[in-house]
Amino acid sequence: MRKRWGWAGLLGVLVASGVEAADAKDDKPPKVETPKGDKGFAIASDDGNYRLGAGLQSGYKLEPVWQDGESKSRTAFPFLRPRIYGNVYRPWISFWTSLELASPLAPYVLDSYVDLQPWKVAGVRVGQHYTPLSRHESLGPQQILFPEFAPVANYFWTGRDKGVTFMGTTDTLEYYAGIYGGSPLRSITSDPGRWVSNARLTVSPMGPMGYGELPYIMSDEKGAPLRVSFTVQGAGGKVERRDENFNVETGGFDITDEGVRKFATGGVDFMLQAQRFTFFMEAYLERTNPEETGSSYTSVGAWAQADYVFYKKVLDAGVRLSWLDASRELTDDTLYIAEAQLAWFVDAPILAIKLRYQHAHQASPDPALLGAVNLAKEAGTSNLLTLQLNLAF
Repeated sequence: MRKRWGWAGLLGVLVASGVEAADAKDDKPPKVETPKGDKGFAIASDDGNYRLGAGLQSGYKLEPVWQDGESKSRTAFPFLRPRIYGNVYRPWISFWTSLELASPLAPYVLDSYVDLQPWKVAGVRVGQHYTPLSRHESLGPQQILFPEFAPVANYFWTGRDKGVTFMGTTDTLEYYAGIYGGSPLRSITSDPGRWVSNARLTVSPMGPMGYGELPYIMSDEKGAPLRVSFTVQGAGGKVERRDENFNVETGGFDITDEGVRKFATGGVDFMLQAQRFTFFMEAYLERTNPEETGSSYTSVGAWAQADYVFYKKVLDAGVRLSWLDASRELTDDTLYIAEAQLAWFVDAPILAIKLRYQHAHQASPDPALLGAVNLAKEAGTSNLLTLQLNLAF
C-alpha cells in the first residue's frame, strides 16, 4: 500500500534532515591552516578564535674548534626547541610555550607567555619570555643571518626573564617596555629583591622593515626596497648572576654564584636594507656595580654584519665583526672576532645550510685582577669552522 504524505509529514522530514545536516557540520574536524609569518601548520576553528600550532626550532652542526692551536670539544646541537602556540577565545589572545632540549642539564622551559594585543599599537605580554633589549636577540634562530647570535649582543642582553612587557607597533615605530623578576632562566620562581627593567624604541622612517635579518630572501616579488631603521634602548636592574661549568670528575655541571650586582645598560642599533644588500649593527655601554667587591666597572662593545644575496633568493655571503672591552678599568681584556659565511637557504626560513669561519682573540689580564669582571670568551686565540643545518617550522 502506497504511503501518502501530508504537509505536516513533509515538514517533519525537512526539519529532521536539517538537524542531521547541522549535526554533521558541527562534527566535522577543525580546519588545518598555514600560520602567518613562518611556515608550519596549525588547526583552527572556523571562526579563528581557537587555534593550536606545533613547530620546532633546531640546529645541527659540525664544528671543529682550535683554542691556541689545540682541538677543543664541540657542540652538536646549538638549539633544539619544540614549541606549541596559538590563540584562545579571540585571535588577539595568543600563547607560546617552548622547551630547550639542547641542554647538558634536564630540559627546561625556554619561553611560556600569553599575549593580549587587541590593537597593534597597544598590547601586553605576560610570562617568561625574551626581554626586549637588542632587536637582534629578539629574533628567532631561523630569522638571524649567522649560525648563532652575536657574542657581543649575548654579553649585554638581559636574557629571558619572568615578567610583563608592554608593546606596540605602527608602520614606522615599535616600542617595548617591561619589568621582570631578575631570576635565573631554569628557576620557576623569582628571587626576592631582584629585578630588571627594559625599554626599546625602534624607528623606521621609510616604512616597515622586512623579515628579520633576511629581508630580501623572505620578500615577495617586490623584493626588499630601500629602508633604514634605528633603535635607542636601555636596561637596568639588580640581579644575581650564575655561571655553569662542566665538572670532569662528576660528569655534570656545577652552578657558581657570581654574586649580586646592579647594572645600567644603554644601546643603539642601525639597520639598512637595499634589495639584495643588508647591513645591521649594535653598540652598547654598561656600568656594573658588584655588591661584594664594591668596585664598579664600565663595559663597551659593538658588532656589525653585512650580507649580499648573490644568487636568486637562495645563496648569500656575509661577514660579521665584533669588538668588546669587558672593563675600561682593566687592560688586556679586549675581545676581537671576525667571521665570514656562505649560506644556502634551501627553503627559507624552514631549511638553511650555513658554512662559517670564525677567528677570535680574547685577551685577559692576570685572573686575580679580573675580580667580578666577566670575559665573553675563554682567554686566547680560537679558530672554528661551522657547518650548520637549521630546521625551523
